[in-house]
Amino acid sequence: MKFRNITVGSAKLKVKIAKNTREQARGLMFVKSMTSDQGMLFSYPQPQILSFWMKNTTIPLSIAFIDENYKIFQIEDLIPGNEESVKSDSPGMWALEVNQGWFKQNNVKIGDKISLKSDKIIKINVVK
Repeated sequence: MKFRNITVGSAKLKVKIAKNTREQARGLMFVKSMTSDQGMLFSYPQPQILSFWMKNTTIPLSIAFIDENYKIFQIEDLIPGNEESVKSDSPGMWALEVNQGWFKQNNVKIGDKISLKSDKIIKINVVK
């Protein structure tokens, strides 16, 4: 996976896109560190309740759940190694994982939008 540039609120971020089930299941497992301007964007074919855990993930993360209008509707902090699921309160089409505290440090909040440079990002390949 290569990095793509996105804008979150007014902040710039380089993300890897997890668009198939294999990439989504692995997520950021076994990643030892990320720079402050990196993250992972999970893309889904339609709005759904999204669920994430931190199995085999050692870095503290924050996650934003994003609706079909590219608007952030929920932000949560995730605990490394925690195998309890954190679920979106309502259906989302994207989830964005970043280093814990990134949203606060960049003044990104609920209601802010993400801007994807290419619509190709939102096309999903379901691989089981």
